[in-house]
Amino acid sequence: MAKVTMNSLPAELTPEEMAELEEAEKMPITFDGDCPEMTNDMLKQFHRMDKVAIKISPDNMKKIKSLGPDYLNILSHLLDLALNDAELVKKCL
Repeated sequence: MAKVTMNSLPAELTPEEMAELEEAEKMPITFDGDCPEMTNDMLKQFHRMDKVAIKISPDNMKKIKSLGPDYLNILSHLLDLALNDAELVKKCL
């Protein structure tokens, strides 16, 4: 089952769309032959795919680790900022 929270929806939804989603959120889940309830064994087959491994030079690892114990969050934030900067992305291509 996919789970979407109301705060993760796009802001440009109309009031009618929001009302429809709020009503759907209150409805019970109905399982059937096309959409059976998943067992624990079935769920174990899925793996999170939101993590990647990247190579970082030793010098850059020293720099990022010097920022403190929260360095992984800082690195993630730097990557977010860089990917949202079109000019910086162009420089890297």
